[in-house]
Amino acid sequence: MTSSGSLAWWNEQLPPASRAVGTVQYALQQIDGLLDYVTGQRHIAPDVVANACVESFMVNVRLVADFLIKGHETKDLRAVDLLPGWESTGEAGERLAEWWDLASKHVMHMSRMRIPEELGAMQPLTETEFRQMAADCREVYQAFAAQYDTAP
Repeated sequence: MTSSGSLAWWNEQLPPASRAVGTVQYALQQIDGLLDYVTGQRHIAPDVVANACVESFMVNVRLVADFLIKGHETKDLRAVDLLPGWESTGEAGERLAEWWDLASKHVMHMSRMRIPEELGAMQPLTETEFRQMAADCREVYQAFAAQYDTAP
């Protein structure tokens, strides 16, 4: 038996699957906590902080999507690794794949979509889109959690 509070004890208490679920839950809390700021419902100053909030929101949307529907089979810990056979179905899952792509190309990578030929091609995200991202993350995660929590 390991002593309470030791690293080995914590590893027994919080196995990787538990830590992965906790990390995704934290990302969902970040998404929900930032929603009123990124939609303009609550003011943020200065602009650099407002931009950082949008980027944090998008990074967390991407993390949730990565875990639930994307993820690299050999490099990432994915929902399907914790719940064999898991797959997202429905419109929320399809949109989550689109949000993942958007976050990847506009926040995580120096893509051609991020730097288009014509500035007019760039359109800011709308409040509706931000709210849909948050809702889709929650809906797909809740579907996963409902199955994961009842799995043997």
